Amino acid sequence: MVEANKSVVQEFARVLKNDHNVDGMDHLFHRDFLHNFTAPLPPGLEGFKDVGRMMNQALPDVVVTEKDLIATADTVVERSHAKATNTGSFQGRPPTNAPCTWSEIHIYRIRDGKIADWVELSMLELMMQIRAVKPN
Repeated sequence: MVEANKSVVQEFARVLKNDHNVDGMDHLFHRDFLHNFTAPLPPGLEGFKDVGRMMNQALPDVVVTEKDLIATADTVVERSHAKATNTGSFQGRPPTNAPCTWSEIHIYRIRDGKIADWVELSMLELMMQIRAVKPN
């Protein structure tokens, strides 16, 4: 079960993050999927896809490399490193054409062999590099 949970997350990372295929990941998500974003987004997988499309628009060449994958019977924690260039607009901001690197930490809850709940914890580095957030 633990290895199967890891495989679901690895397949998700490949399809969305590296193949940039927002519409090719439906089979990996539970019908009751919860994304946990605080921004005003549609609930469930459709809201999550909106974020994927936004990221692909802003960073079309993103490559994500897995660093750690830790799993239990119902949880997978993924730590990864991302590298991209901000060549598209992001939340109404023009592209900076700046190269960007950041770390990601994701926590996935797995139910019935599918991703049921997702929380992303580290976006500040990216937001500062594309000038969406100003450092103090």
